[in-house]
Amino acid sequence: MEITVEKIAMIRENYNPRNANLNLDVDWSIEYTHIDQKNVKYDIILKSAEYLNLNFKLEGVMRLEGFEEFIQQDCSQIIFHHACAMLMNMISLTRQSSYELFKEDISSTVNLDTAF
Repeated sequence: MEITVEKIAMIRENYNPRNANLNLDVDWSIEYTHIDQKNVKYDIILKSAEYLNLNFKLEGVMRLEGFEEFIQQDCSQIIFHHACAMLMNMISLTRQSSYELFKEDISSTVNLDTAF
């Protein structure tokens, strides 16, 4: 079986948690649409509101090979696991960072507060 991700969307507030160990209680749902006998489209949505208000969505396609059978419970566990890993990576990528730049010929320090 080949599982591909075609679209990723993440909507979050400007608030960035300061705790390095972020534990999220996530509500999730997956919808499947059979394209044909060998292809199944999926949409998974992860929502969290307790510590970090966000919505995360993945859209993709699962391609079955040969005589593979689509077993929804097993596929849902795989997709959920990878969606959670992607969500945590996206949170890390979009965290707020602070940088200090020093230049020898300038007597002041420049602080850049950026969010990626």
